[in-house]
Amino acid sequence: MSVEAAGLSFDYSGRIVLDGVSFYVGSGESVAVLGANGAGKSTLLWCVLGLLKARGTVRLFGSRPDRKTLARCGVVFQNPEDQLFMPAILDDVALGLLNRGATREEARAAALAALRDVGLENYASEPAGRLSLGQRKRAAIAVALASRPELLVMDEPTAELDGRSARELAASLNRLAVTKLVASHDLQFVGRTAQRVIVLDGGRIARQGPTDEILSDRGLLEASGLA
Repeated sequence: MSVEAAGLSFDYSGRIVLDGVSFYVGSGESVAVLGANGAGKSTLLWCVLGLLKARGTVRLFGSRPDRKTLARCGVVFQNPEDQLFMPAILDDVALGLLNRGATREEARAAALAALRDVGLENYASEPAGRLSLGQRKRAAIAVALASRPELLVMDEPTAELDGRSARELAASLNRLAVTKLVASHDLQFVGRTAQRVIVLDGGRIARQGPTDEILSDRGLLEASGLA
C-alpha cells in the first residue's frame, strides 16, 4: 500500500479543515481527491506528506512519514514557478539530483529522461519563462520525476490551464508508471486520469469509489459544489 490514512483531522486557528478523513492509495493506482475550492484538498495532501501535523495516522509505504519515505515521493505544487527558477529547465530538473549527491553527468542523464517522460526533451535548454503554462506544468512534473519516485503527489495540476493544455497534461500523466495522488476540482481531468475518486466536502469524505461511478452521480457532485 502506498498511502494509508486513518482519522485525519486538522484545524487552523480553531477552524476545522479536515475532520476524520480515512482512505488508502494502492500501489500503482491513480487516485484523485476531488472537491470544490476550500474543501480541504491541499491540506489533506500536506498532512499525508507530514508537512502539516494532523491528528490521526498516516503511513507511506507501510511506515510513518519520515525522510526515507518522503524520499520515495515526488511532489508537484499548484504553481510551477515554485519549482522552476534556473536558467534552463534541464537545470531545474537536475538540481534536486545534484543536491542528493549525483554527479553532473548522472543528473543530466536523469533530467533528460524525466523531460522525455513529459514530452519536453526538445525544450531542455529553454528557460521556464519561454514555455507555455501547460509546458511549465509538465516541466514541474519532470522535476518531481527525476528522482524516480514511487508516489507522485500533485496539487491542482490543471489550475489556469486551457482545455488543450489540460488534455496534454492528462496524456502525459497517463503514460507514467507511478502511483498518483492528485487533488483537483477539474471533473474532465479527473475522468481522464483517475481510477478512483475521493470526494471531499467541508473537510469530510462525502463518498469514495470508482471514477465512473462518482462522476455519474450528479446529485453528489451538485451537493459537493462540483456541478
